[in-house]
Amino acid sequence: MNKSYDAAVIGGGPIGGQVAKKIAEKGFNVAIFEEHKTIGEPLKCAGLVSSRVFDFCSFSKEKIIQNQIKGAHIHSPSGDILTIGGDKVHAYVIDRTKFDHKIIKSAEEKGAELYLENKVLSTQKHNNYIELTTAQKHDIQCKILIGADGPHSKIRDRFSLPTPKEILKGIGVEVINISLDPDYVEIFVGKHIAPGFFSWVIPTNKEGSEARIGLCISPEIKEPPRYFLENILKNKHNLKLFNEIKIIKKTGGAIPLGSLKRTYDDNLLLVGDAAAQVKPTSGGGIYTGLLCANQCSTVASEALEIDNFSSTFLSKYHKLWSSEIGRELFLGMKFRKIFKKLNDEQINKYVKKFQNQKIIDTISNHGDIDYPSKLVKPLLKKNPSLIKLLPSLFKE
Repeated sequence: MNKSYDAAVIGGGPIGGQVAKKIAEKGFNVAIFEEHKTIGEPLKCAGLVSSRVFDFCSFSKEKIIQNQIKGAHIHSPSGDILTIGGDKVHAYVIDRTKFDHKIIKSAEEKGAELYLENKVLSTQKHNNYIELTTAQKHDIQCKILIGADGPHSKIRDRFSLPTPKEILKGIGVEVINISLDPDYVEIFVGKHIAPGFFSWVIPTNKEGSEARIGLCISPEIKEPPRYFLENILKNKHNLKLFNEIKIIKKTGGAIPLGSLKRTYDDNLLLVGDAAAQVKPTSGGGIYTGLLCANQCSTVASEALEIDNFSSTFLSKYHKLWSSEIGRELFLGMKFRKIFKKLNDEQINKYVKKFQNQKIIDTISNHGDIDYPSKLVKPLLKKNPSLIKLLPSLFKE
């Protein structure tokens, strides 16, 4: 089959779906190419988002939300627990598969065409269009190609765009027969728990009897993520929490960190995980990805309107998303650098130091999972002694 489109979006996740929907709304011919046979599968996300995510959605959120989260229990390597939040809803647990389906359906309703099991095998750039060949032997021509194909983006690699600074390795399981406070997520940190990042337990129903358990580790760690997941489930501090659980699904994935310095080329834009538009402090990429998806679709639509697909024009997209979220992602990498250099003894010290009502209240009042840097100034202003705890690299 030979077909021509104004825009071809590679990747049928929520970010690719959002881009396709917004471009299709403008009356352009759009196609989405997804390598898997089912939207939303396999699951590769913890599914914890802020309320801002729903501002991008035209569908009802009622059947998407599984649970509301008011706070977190942060477990130190030594077993101490710091409890933050609890006073109001800070985040929502969503059914990612349903969420993805809804966004893709919205794109199709606007006129976008969806091709499942259509991995892109080859790409070739011509004078003013790009030609694709897919696994289903489709030969596609498009004026603008949008790579929304995840952390290991083939589109990014084929056009020699920059790569993320690091790609975390992740693993997760969905479990039943667990007993959690449904208002709180459980966070575990430590070099022997999730080196270079953290582990989480997210209650996925209002009874606290079902959950997603997962973790990510730095790419340089030799042991596989499975090794650390097994350690967490067997840890003496966690035996009561995990004693009766039953695993019903296993998941895996990767998180790209360190946003790209260039997310465009002639006839080409990158968005979402493919562009590493991910929060380095939490690994969350849905809000940032949707935000950038809207900007991506705006510039792509403008390019189609004036028939200008040069990298000079498309660079407008990079400037737009950088001005909106670039500083936050940059600061997130700075905070990550600090975090990675902490040893378990220092982490234990932080957790004990933060067990102070004034500090906890400051975090609850100013903490924002989408913009964590907003917490720094009020935290240091109300608790100036905290600066003494910062490692020397903070002063560099």
